[in-house]
Formats: sequence, C-alpha cells, structure tokens
Amino acid sequence: MTTEQLDDARTLWKMFYACEAFRRAREACEFILTQNLDADHPAYYPLVTSIYVLYARPFNYCRGGIGKLTNDIVPDQHKNIHKFILNLRDQIFAHTDADEPNMDTVGSANQVNFVMTNGTCRLRLTQMTALPTELKNISILCKVLEEKTDYYVQKLWTRHLKLIPIANGEYTLNVKSIDQAFVSKMTPVFP
Repeated sequence: MTTEQLDDARTLWKMFYACEAFRRAREACEFILTQNLDADHPAYYPLVTSIYVLYARPFNYCRGGIGKLTNDIVPDQHKNIHKFILNLRDQIFAHTDADEPNMDTVGSANQVNFVMTNGTCRLRLTQMTALPTELKNISILCKVLEEKTDYYVQKLWTRHLKLIPIANGEYTLNVKSIDQAFVSKMTPVFP
C-alpha cells in the first residue's frame, strides 16, 4: 500500500463512520418526531442522548491515525446548532458535570432535586430534553452532513474499488500501516 492509499483509507474510514453516525442520529430525530414522542415517554431521553452522542462522535478525537472531522464541514448557516449540540453532548448527554452548564435561575442542568408532595419526599434528576424544533434542526443538519460525507465515501470507494478482491467474503479496510494491503479478508463477527 502507498502512503496516499493509507491516507485515503483513513479518510474513507472517517467519512463512512461519520456518515453512518449522522444517518442514525437523523433517523432517531425523525422517529421521535413522527411518533410524536414527548419527554414523558420512556424511550425519549435515551433517544435524545443517542442523538447528541452519535452526532458528536465524528468531531471527537479518534485514535489509530484517523483524526476527526473539522468544523469546516459544517455549513455556516448550521454553525450555531452544531456548537449547541457539541456543548450539550459534552456537558450533559455524554458527561455529567455537577456544576455545568448553569441554567441561569434554575441552577445547574445536572441536578438531583428533592420533590415534596403531600408530605412524601422523592428524588428527581433534572434532565435536559430536546424540543421538537431543535430535533427538526438537528435532523436537517444531520442530513446535510450525511450527504457531504457520503460524497467523500463514494469518491474514495470508487477510486480504490480495484483493490477490493472480487471473491465472496468480508474484507477489513486497513487504516494502520502501509506495510499491509488496502484490505484483508476477515472472519465476520456477526455471520
């Protein structure tokens, strides 16, 4: 394998992974919206969490020489929602900082509250949710980024298709070393 092929393999890996993450985040947004799920539905919070985590994955550091997507891929008209998603992912959905983010008059977004009702006390978590308008905007952004990353996937796949054996089987993309082939035959993990 050449250095250029290894660079292309790494970019292909990164772009395909990103495309799949954006697609899955978009599909989760659309599921919530089409099913009219609200914050009281038991699947709502886990789905919203997955949307923020999936969306942000391609923009976070990836070991193995792959790198991460840069914010340059995000169109200017979507920069604010992009930053909003990444911040909430880091502070609320993927991590649980006890003092961040501060929500002005109500305190931290990550709180444990005591709720007293008719002499009975219970504990409750403050959980951020996403409003339908936010989910719609996230879905739109995911679709844009899905199309952008898929463009690169198709371009790189087509460029290197001749390096994929025509024999039936599953092949792993080499992103580690120029001393190995572009792909190697593998035993499927999930037959």
